[in-house]
Amino acid sequence: MLKRPDALLTVAFGTAEVQRFDRCFAALHQTAVQRFAGLTCEMALTSPRIQAKLARQGMALPLVEEALASLQASGCRRVVVLSLFFANGKEWEKLCAQIESWRSRFDELILTPPLLTHSLTACAQTLSELFPVSEKPRILLGHGQSQGCNDDYSALQQVLDDLHRSDLRIALLHGEPSLMQSMNALRMEGCRSASLNFLMLCAGHHAAEISASVQNLTTEEVSLSLDISSMELGACPDFQQLFLTQLDQVLSSPPVISDFIL
Repeated sequence: MLKRPDALLTVAFGTAEVQRFDRCFAALHQTAVQRFAGLTCEMALTSPRIQAKLARQGMALPLVEEALASLQASGCRRVVVLSLFFANGKEWEKLCAQIESWRSRFDELILTPPLLTHSLTACAQTLSELFPVSEKPRILLGHGQSQGCNDDYSALQQVLDDLHRSDLRIALLHGEPSLMQSMNALRMEGCRSASLNFLMLCAGHHAAEISASVQNLTTEEVSLSLDISSMELGACPDFQQLFLTQLDQVLSSPPVISDFIL
């Protein structure tokens, strides 16, 4: 069991929209800060591009290695890093490499894994409760990766199927099944309308891109109307709680991070 940490570092890829960032990432960080009252708490980003865009809007946040250097300089020796990542991917692997390069400079440096690779069943149950059973199918559009493993999403679909939620269909922006493949599959099943929610903490620019691409589809391409929801999972209290519960579990039994890199 990890000794009580003396610092909490929350890490996110983030979004360039300040208000979205506040709702989907900063709010979760603040809830964790309240839970660890008295500790040194910081928030950092993995993306220099997002960092620069937020800075131009008056939100100054360090990158991961900048934050770790600051914590080390302030005398922190036991740090837990709460990663706000939904699934495995390039950004997660980059974060793992950064943490490993700094591990020897702290007595303990613990990184929480992506939500799907650690809390798959709890995530599926939360999604099932968040979206009531409906005759109208709902596509859950995740980010995915075009060159890499998307097994986390496949596993989530399997658990949703086991929960008898055949109305919830996972599609990916990068990888398969794609949104178009999912829409065509529903059309072949006789569906004429479906809902779409983003399976991301914050969809950001992806939401606008998908809305524009769906509007540009012709009836010849796919005869299925799609209602796109503006719901942000990162702003949902029940979804935020998944990360906080995972944090508690990791502090009780720190994972071997290499086990979560696919």
